[in-house]
Amino acid sequence: MGDDKVVYISGQEAAKRLGVAPITVSRVAKRTGIGVFVDGGRLAALATNDLVLLKTHIHKTSGNPLWIAAATPKAKRRRKA
Repeated sequence: MGDDKVVYISGQEAAKRLGVAPITVSRVAKRTGIGVFVDGGRLAALATNDLVLLKTHIHKTSGNPLWIAAATPKAKRRRKA
């Protein structure tokens, strides 16, 4: 067989590579079931192959994504002269 080794990295390293906070990586990994968890839910490691999949589940901004998508820019009020 080929060289099919799985390389694991920590949540901290994954956060650096993805450009997000470690808590974001942990929260998204737990929500999607990606990664290796120990001690009742603590993220222990992530496979480097899973980073692409994990990134697809990370939102670009904070907050409820449904509300953000529904928000429209409001017109500015004009001051009375």
